[in-house]
Parts: sequence; structure tokens; C-alpha cells
Amino acid sequence: MSDICTVCGNTSLAETIAPFAFSHGGKDYVIDDHQTVCATCGTISYAGEQISRHELAVAAKIRAIDGLLSAEDLRRIRQQYAFRQTDLEAMLSVGPKTWTRWERGKVPQSKAADTLIRVIADDPEVARRLMQRAGIDNPAAADVFAAIDEATTRQAEARLRAQIAEGPSGMTARDVAQRAIAAVREVRRAAMANPA
Repeated sequence: MSDICTVCGNTSLAETIAPFAFSHGGKDYVIDDHQTVCATCGTISYAGEQISRHELAVAAKIRAIDGLLSAEDLRRIRQQYAFRQTDLEAMLSVGPKTWTRWERGKVPQSKAADTLIRVIADDPEVARRLMQRAGIDNPAAADVFAAIDEATTRQAEARLRAQIAEGPSGMTARDVAQRAIAAVREVRRAAMANPA
């Protein structure tokens, strides 16, 4: 941090926490902001770590206002599938380093991106299709999807066997297929509600 005010040249600078007002979505909001203030002319400036704290505080407030996933949520979702940040940028059709800024907490994602990220988190088939559509080659993510498929198959098979054993005799192939689809959906919902 410079010890001299860039406006008046005085050395009477002090770090402080003060209210900072900003507008978002046509409304005004206030956060507690770490600032450097010149006691002589009142100029407010940001130095070093204060800039990062300011960006993080504003972005966190916007995420809270809009009900968006947190930066930690984004990191957890990315790691859940072993995606790289660049993978998600390609899957969501956003620019370079966009996911990085979202995950670091400095910039909030849009509501539309947040909605799609939530779908990706909840549905591995959507995540897999978006990865394939973007032409991403990620062996670690492919291994995650293979493990999801294997676990889903085992659990769905066990549930289906139990349902068939309990069901009426004379079930048609369509009955079996419908029960199989229902079992797979149920297993996927349960797996995504309780990720390992």
C-alpha cells in the first residue's frame, strides 16, 4: 500500500471498514468495505488485499440477493465430476477464465448460468451430454461417469429384481421396461441427493 494520497499528496492515510453502497437489479445495497481513506482530502482508495476483499464482498452480496450458488458450491460441483475449469467454460459456452472468476468468488454467475449449473449438478446425464457436445476429452471425468453408470446399474438391478419378485405374475416386457426406467431415475435422484 502506498503511504501517500494520490490526490492531495498527504501521508495521513488510514485503513478502515466503512459502508459501501452499490446498485444491483435497480435496487441499492450496502456492504461493509475495507478501504483506505485520506484524512486530509477524504479520498477513498483500495490497496493490495483490499481490492480482492472488495470484489469478493460485492460478488457474495449479489449471489445472496439473487439466490445463486456460492463459489464453494461451484468448486464442489466441478470436482464432483472431475471437470477442469476449462471444461465447464466450454460446456456452458462462456469465455476463457469465466469459470475461474466465478469459482474464485470475484464475479457472480448469471441466473441463467446458475440454473444450468444446478441441472448439471443434479443430473449426470446432462453433464455427460454437455461434455460430449463440447468435444471435451477428460479421462478423469469419463471415469467418474463410468463409476456412476456402474453404481446406477447395480442399484437399479437390485431394485428392479425386488419389484419384479413382488409384482404380479405375467408382467409384460413393457411393464419390466417401465419399472427399469423408474428404478434408474430413482437411483439417480438418490445418488445426486447424497453424493459421495
